[in-house]
Amino acid sequence: MNELKMSRLVCLVMALFPALWGIFSFMNNISDFAGTAQNAVGPMLSMKDTYNVPGQVWRSINLPEAPYIGLAFITTMETLAGVFAAIGLILMLKNFARPYPQFSVGKAWAMLGAACAILVWGVGFMVVAGDWFMAWQAKENPLSTQLGALLYMIPNGLAVIIFLTHKEPRG
Repeated sequence: MNELKMSRLVCLVMALFPALWGIFSFMNNISDFAGTAQNAVGPMLSMKDTYNVPGQVWRSINLPEAPYIGLAFITTMETLAGVFAAIGLILMLKNFARPYPQFSVGKAWAMLGAACAILVWGVGFMVVAGDWFMAWQAKENPLSTQLGALLYMIPNGLAVIIFLTHKEPRG
């Protein structure tokens, strides 16, 4: 094993994070879409589990279709993360022994998948759900939304860093 092969292997392993999490999230979301929308997304959007501060709850969304639209957006972004990263993973595997420009095409797809994952779990769950909809004020497990999202976002952020820093001589 040499450094070139090992660095490419690391890229493959890191692509598994957005690929598998995105695909598994799609499978989980569609298996109980209505229940997840009503029991997870709905209460967060309605802000019913917050301290009920008038200066904050004006942001709540109580439209009956909002949980379904919200979960559809979440599911779409998670699925895109999985599909893009899986395409990248396949292309990196296919081009593992080929010149760097061919291998890097797969890296770009995997990076796009990881960026989608960061968008949904980092920006969506940590920032929007956590602070716009005040999920951190939940009476039980107040930081579970943000900490859970952090667990998903960190490996995807690390994947982007690894993809960006992995360079090889072109040729």
